[in-house]
Amino acid sequence: MATQRRRMALSLPDDVNAAVFDLADALGTPATKVVTDLLQEMVPQLQGLAKVARASKAGNKAAAKRALQHMMGDAMAEVLSAQQPDMFPKPKKRKAT
Repeated sequence: MATQRRRMALSLPDDVNAAVFDLADALGTPATKVVTDLLQEMVPQLQGLAKVARASKAGNKAAAKRALQHMMGDAMAEVLSAQQPDMFPKPKKRKAT
């Protein structure tokens, strides 16, 4: 059974629209898939920002700060894991003389 997805009408600024369609063209995928994929990747950040906004709106600066620190920690962990050097690099081949 197929899952039903919610639909949402969006009005995009010209520069955002152009960037989405440019990427869609480069990838050979529909623009709607590009937007959906980008938003799907952003779910953890969106959830974190919602926590920050709720805490801030409630006047709980400490909770907002903790949520932001958690988000920053997660972001730093992703950056560091992406920059890990290869622990076992392949030796370079020497030219025969």
